[in-house]
Amino acid sequence: MPRTGTHSDGVPFIAFHVARASGEVLAAREDDVVVYAASTVKLAVLAATARELDAGTASPDEELLATRTFTSQVPGAGTFTIEPDDVDPGLPPDGTPMPLADVAERMVVVSSNEATNMLIERVGFEACNRVLSDAGCADSVLSRLYSDLAAAGAGPSHRVTARDLARLMSALVTGRLASHGRTAWMLELLSRQTDRQLTAAFPEGAVFGSKSGWVDGIRHDVAFLGGPGPDALVIAVCTRGYENPDAEEALKALGAMASVMSRPTTAGP
Repeated sequence: MPRTGTHSDGVPFIAFHVARASGEVLAAREDDVVVYAASTVKLAVLAATARELDAGTASPDEELLATRTFTSQVPGAGTFTIEPDDVDPGLPPDGTPMPLADVAERMVVVSSNEATNMLIERVGFEACNRVLSDAGCADSVLSRLYSDLAAAGAGPSHRVTARDLARLMSALVTGRLASHGRTAWMLELLSRQTDRQLTAAFPEGAVFGSKSGWVDGIRHDVAFLGGPGPDALVIAVCTRGYENPDAEEALKALGAMASVMSRPTTAGP
């Protein structure tokens, strides 16, 4: 049954982009169609944070205060709290100091919106969107805090395409967005993401990581398979208009297909 929502018209849609991290495209479908990004664009926040750490303008031990309340970007709109369905139950009470590294971990591993907003406020929208630009993501943007409904109503925000998501992950995996050490840190966090869709069928013991995203009628995932470098396989899938179980079935099937594509071929007799 089609699923409508704030970012879904209910018309079933699937886009994907499968490539080597070097840029060699192996398969693609509707990969230039712009969709709501949900949490996948948190990859840009992660890379912007890594760059601050590289520059020495931030430290893994730097303390940020846990909070569920933020100020809207819309003048006069006041403050807002994370929507009830999206609250991170593992976040400590408001006002509790948290090391920046722990905040980044919650943003990636459990996709905490509170942690994401805390990091966006720390590094800034400009730095996050510079990451997208540097990765070659021409049609993607991050322009508001999560749950800032006043800002969401003012215009499009959190936009991506399947192609841009693949480019972003490729830039990360090949070390083009941060130093070797910080790239390894980011990939380790992505390897522990708890919402495994594309990676569900990836081989046991393989090197992989991913970042998913979902809201009503939207279910996306972007993943890499293989050690960091140009030969790693990257797959991005964006779905819209499906009930969650149906979208997840499609994501897992495409992830299984990508896993087969990643295997080396053997020469015949």
